[in-house]
Amino acid sequence: MVRPLRALRRALQLVGHVERWLGIGLIAIMVVAIATQVFTRYAFNRPIIWVEEFAVYAFIWGTFLGASLGLKHGRHVKIETYVGHLPARGQAAARVLVNLIIFFVLWLLVQEVGKVIAIESRSTSVSLPWPIPRAWFYSIPIMVSCLSMMATCLYLVLGELSALAGRVPSGGPQSIMDSTAHALPQ
Repeated sequence: MVRPLRALRRALQLVGHVERWLGIGLIAIMVVAIATQVFTRYAFNRPIIWVEEFAVYAFIWGTFLGASLGLKHGRHVKIETYVGHLPARGQAAARVLVNLIIFFVLWLLVQEVGKVIAIESRSTSVSLPWPIPRAWFYSIPIMVSCLSMMATCLYLVLGELSALAGRVPSGGPQSIMDSTAHALPQ
């Protein structure tokens, strides 16, 4: 079980690095787009129509990629008051339960978003100079983020179960991206 977990972790780390660099690029795009919009509006009194919509789409993609990356880093909000008082095995079981619930909710969301993608693909962007289906800016970022988060939850569940079974040291994986926070041997 340890070898497949290591492979899954490496794949998720690669996805996490891609998400991070895409996020950085999207932030840069937003800054340049908004600065261009402000400059053309006030310097030339002729704003570029599509720049604002482009910045909004970059923001949407960045938000969902950031949510996925946040889960990989273990940065989402957690309330551990009750769970912190449980024994180590109880804490691991609680983490497994929480990640299974998250996985199930993401799975339901993926199913529903799949239906919406078909509908949104019928119309294109409003002001961009290229006719791109709207699904690429609304539904597909949600789908990509949900699939990435589902893979992360799967890894976290399998890591906790391996720790509970004694195959890896106790504690289980808490963060995909931080190599010092893993119970899995390198």
